Amino acid sequence: MANYSNDAACIIGVGASPQGKLPGYSGDDLAIIAVREALADAGLERTAVDALLVQRSYAGNGDLREIGHRLGLAPALSWSVACLGEALEAAWMAIAGGLIDSALLVYGTNQRTNRNEFAQSAYHVGGNFDQVYGLANPGSVAAFNFRRRMHDYGATEEQLAAITVAQSRAAALNPLAVYRKPVSREEYLRSEYVIAPLRISDFSMISDGAFALVLGSAALARSSAQAPVYINAISYQSNFRELAEPDAMYHPSQRPNAARLWERSDFAPGDVDALYVQDAYTPNVLAALENYGFCELGTAHEWIQGGRIELDGELPVNVNGGQNRMTYMVGWQNAFDAVKQVRHQADMPGRQLSKCDNVLLTMSTGLWQQTCSMVLHG
Repeated sequence: MANYSNDAACIIGVGASPQGKLPGYSGDDLAIIAVREALADAGLERTAVDALLVQRSYAGNGDLREIGHRLGLAPALSWSVACLGEALEAAWMAIAGGLIDSALLVYGTNQRTNRNEFAQSAYHVGGNFDQVYGLANPGSVAAFNFRRRMHDYGATEEQLAAITVAQSRAAALNPLAVYRKPVSREEYLRSEYVIAPLRISDFSMISDGAFALVLGSAALARSSAQAPVYINAISYQSNFRELAEPDAMYHPSQRPNAARLWERSDFAPGDVDALYVQDAYTPNVLAALENYGFCELGTAHEWIQGGRIELDGELPVNVNGGQNRMTYMVGWQNAFDAVKQVRHQADMPGRQLSKCDNVLLTMSTGLWQQTCSMVLHG
């Protein structure tokens, strides 16, 4: 396996559009807004961009050629990607391998205004083997996930409430968050089920918006407008065995991903000041805490109690509010916020973590077939 030097690539610019329901804008319109902000943040002219990576969205948004044309780019490399993890891994490899000095990554969507539907088969094993068990969409898998944890390890709905409470308090301080009202444990337990045992705030909302990142080489970082946030280590893992895995409900692709990440990194779980998890559903947080080494398998529902994952806790998690409170941008919002936190540029009083030198960012596709993670530091 090829070896690359740590900190060979870094994030030098981030940008965001408004988030929420934004009628009158296509996903590509919003993507252009985020790109302009990210390039200005990096102090980089668009003509200096060496690579363009665009994540596809719904209703024809996120077409690589359309975005490239609207930006007037002529990059050496360009890729259409399915998720942020693919974009980060490809850009990092190209920069660390010396092929390019800079890469622009962007995702924009107007799926809330478009009212896109997400009801579809949860897995892709063929023959409807998943649907006969009630796994008709990703939300049903998430509910099955936590139900299995309740059966195997005695987890309770009261314990799961700690994630919504923590993330809603964080979102209340985030001006980009779509839902900014704090939710108490009692309010959570009184709220309606969507698919028991998961309630409405365990599910991410659907929102319009866009985010963009500019990655650069260590050499380019020396002339960037902002302090660079270095990618100390990055790891990617696929697993298409799906229901064939005996521990399918515990995100098995994350474990080899985590082992490879920590082997490559200069840091360990104990060095992490904040954790960002792509959490389309709140049980995803529990799996990441266990699989990346913060607690033992089957204990995360207990470990998160007592404010441990809140802004002033031992390990702040999703301090932007996560996908279920901030915005549904499939992990892009976490990369944006992690950079802001490491730079100590959080935008509201009480939101900036007092210590945020090293951050772990994890991204798993909705059904856990693919996982990407990286350690960021200033």
